[in-house]
Amino acid sequence: MYVSRAVESMRADPIEGEPVALVLETAADADPEGVADRARAAGATVDRHLQFDDLLVTAPQDRIDALCALDGLDAIQTSDAIAITSVDDAEEDVDHHG
Repeated sequence: MYVSRAVESMRADPIEGEPVALVLETAADADPEGVADRARAAGATVDRHLQFDDLLVTAPQDRIDALCALDGLDAIQTSDAIAITSVDDAEEDVDHHG
């Protein structure tokens, strides 16, 4: 499983109680609801389901190690590393209607 450098840094030296927003990238054969349930059990709050069955979660930094141990993940990154946008966030010059 890939763990981003930022997440590895927090994992190695967590600030107790300090929350972090993370993207949990689920494995192709994983059950996203099962991964979400395991993330909650590991101390995370599931904020939303993303494209490709990935999850945006918030967790205290001292719970990152438990999240890294979850079955069904391909990667864990901070939410800052992945652009989480919607059509409303797009630049003005983008034409979504063809």
